[in-house]
Amino acid sequence: MTVEAIRGISLTVNSGDFTAIMGSSGSGKTTLMNIIGCLDTPTSGTYILKGRNVSGMSDDELSVVRNGTIGFVFQNFFLLHYATVIENVLLPTLYMDNQVYELKDKAMEILRTVGLYDRAQFKPRQLSGGQQQRTAIARALINAPDLLICDEPTGQLDSRTAADIMKIITELNERGMTVIMVTHDAAIAAYARNTIHIKDGMIEKDSTRPDAATME
Repeated sequence: MTVEAIRGISLTVNSGDFTAIMGSSGSGKTTLMNIIGCLDTPTSGTYILKGRNVSGMSDDELSVVRNGTIGFVFQNFFLLHYATVIENVLLPTLYMDNQVYELKDKAMEILRTVGLYDRAQFKPRQLSGGQQQRTAIARALINAPDLLICDEPTGQLDSRTAADIMKIITELNERGMTVIMVTHDAAIAAYARNTIHIKDGMIEKDSTRPDAATME
């Protein structure tokens, strides 16, 4: 028996957009996110990312695309608990040719941006949930991605901390970063300019906030 997780989806996300993907469990939103993030490949159809058809790329080719183009922020943080904050942030740079001191300087500047400059040598267990998510955001930014994909980025956080995290993500978008966010929370989705509702593997509704700026 063949199960189609998503079908008949046609979606365009322009550079600089902030798009939320919503849907109930099993709706297909995670599969769609994985395809957008080059973690999965579609069995049919075409996915164009920055002018390149990535639909038929090999796993090795997709890993290069992910490392150079996409940053990920997950609900569960996925930090190495034996490593310091700055070591966690630097993880995606292991295969880069940059000088170590240049990368560390860059990491420290990103930590300053997310409010963790003075926590660089802390371990994740010494951080609050919000600080761990800030570390995850900093890690996602270290390779200067064009696209930031957030999977339930506030799912483990209280409402006040969630608002702080969403402020950081919104500011990144305002600086020009494209953001795609999967969430089940309508209040969190409201931060996005565009909201896509997925049901039974198809787009049920595609809406834009009335106050959203027009993106070229």
